[in-house]
Amino acid sequence: MKIQFTTSKGNELLETLRSEGWKIKSQYSPLAFDKGIDYDRYELVLYEHKLLLEWNNWFEWELTGADDLLLKLQTRFGSELSQG
Repeated sequence: MKIQFTTSKGNELLETLRSEGWKIKSQYSPLAFDKGIDYDRYELVLYEHKLLLEWNNWFEWELTGADDLLLKLQTRFGSELSQG
């Protein structure tokens, strides 16, 4: 399952998850010239849970992970999220 959402909502989601203890396991290189311009990517982990957030300037944020976790996040962050 994937969920797509706007840039501003995705940025809010990323910051909220990090403040709640999610750790960045990997990310698109901060040294990449197009980071945040054309593409960005974060893999987050919390215990056994994993989320992949990918962003591009055409489709904005896409969140991939376990269905049950994505449904909870979709409910929590509102109707701007849609299944992709």
